[in-house]
Amino acid sequence: MRRKTRSIQIFWLLLFCFALGGLVEKSWGITTEEEKKLGKRVLLEMEKKVEWIRDPTLQVYVDKIGHSLMKEIGSTPFDFKFHVVKGTEPNAFAIPGGHIFLTSGLIVLAENDQEVAGVVSHEISHVTGRHISQLIERSKRLNIASLVAMIAGALLGGGGTASEAIATTAMATAEAITLKYTRENETDADQNGLRLLVRAGYDPDGLITFLHKIYRISLTSSPMIPVYLSTHPSIENRISFLENLLRMGPKPQGPFRVIGDFQRIQAKVFVEEREPHLAVNHFESLLKAHPQDGNAVFGLGLAFQKMGRLDKATEIFQTAHSFSPGDSDVLRELGIVYFLSGKLDLSIQTLETLGTIRQDDPLGNYYLGKGYQEKGKLEQALGFFLRVYKQMPEWAEVSLSLGSVYGRMGQKGFSHFYYGRHFSLKGDKNNALLHFRTGMDWLERGSPEREEAQREIKDLIERDKSK
Repeated sequence: MRRKTRSIQIFWLLLFCFALGGLVEKSWGITTEEEKKLGKRVLLEMEKKVEWIRDPTLQVYVDKIGHSLMKEIGSTPFDFKFHVVKGTEPNAFAIPGGHIFLTSGLIVLAENDQEVAGVVSHEISHVTGRHISQLIERSKRLNIASLVAMIAGALLGGGGTASEAIATTAMATAEAITLKYTRENETDADQNGLRLLVRAGYDPDGLITFLHKIYRISLTSSPMIPVYLSTHPSIENRISFLENLLRMGPKPQGPFRVIGDFQRIQAKVFVEEREPHLAVNHFESLLKAHPQDGNAVFGLGLAFQKMGRLDKATEIFQTAHSFSPGDSDVLRELGIVYFLSGKLDLSIQTLETLGTIRQDDPLGNYYLGKGYQEKGKLEQALGFFLRVYKQMPEWAEVSLSLGSVYGRMGQKGFSHFYYGRHFSLKGDKNNALLHFRTGMDWLERGSPEREEAQREIKDLIERDKSK
């Protein structure tokens, strides 16, 4: 497990270098537009190599934190996006163009919204400080073919001397790029991130307490990779620096911003990143120690659902609902389990009840649409899918459902458009182009969908040329 984690860390570094090598050609400088294009290329490579967590509830959570911080920054040339990827080690990183990534392990390790926001504010500050573009400006053109081989070795080697040799080569190649970043830019990102936290209404201690956790982990980690390749080096110095900054001015007293029920979010993330039987054992152990722990009950229901034990999941969520009828998280998951069990009427009834409590729940609305779709009530299904799409246009599954419903309704233009969106988001260029071009034959001239299809086709073609 340790070797696999280190290989993934090396992969991130190599992937960044790989994309960067293809862009920097004639000049040491890089514009924000070039950085955004580079970000898209890196993102496409990551889509192929990394396991993403797509749960809309988790996406809404990280979006709320990210957007609450971005509101305090004002205008920026980057369209920031926030992502969660599966990885048990706590980590966060930014890639060109404003893409911020959190690992599932980071959310599991954190104690509250304040700590997660602290990490996100730090990564945002790397982007707004143009630290990534500074790295690109100092870099030299790299051999793409060699780097692709290194990436494949780091990901697929599975350990052994071959992987270690690849890793050693990668470290030597990357040392000059990362050393300056870790020594100078981290301090700037910490300082600006702390200020951003305060302005956004979060407890600035969140960043410090999370760094304390990382420091304790670092004391027991194997020193396989030099300090200059660590995502967050010299943690002790960073902690001291931040504590001194807080002492210099009046410390905010609160009340601090709260995004949602963090323990529920944490339970969802834990189930997403672990094998189902491990998650079941974990939550059962928690319940033995604390039989009234509602969050452990919630997590256990999710774990049984992931395991395919829908009977057990139904029993757990039904019991939880009887004790807390107004718990919207339990209602949503109960409605989903009913749907997966084929109990469509119960699912629709439960999720409609959820809608009276929380209308903006994307996962609840999605499964409500699925229920109506299965019942053949296409107009109702369409309304819920469009509501989810408006809230989460980059969730590929809702585009797939829209394509299906519009197809069954005989609206070929919209059907092909949303199928095109689905395949584009999944990184399937050929099928995306096929559906967008077919949709163009049916979509009305001047319609928003036709214009977007044209943009998508152009972007997909240009993306292919830039490889």
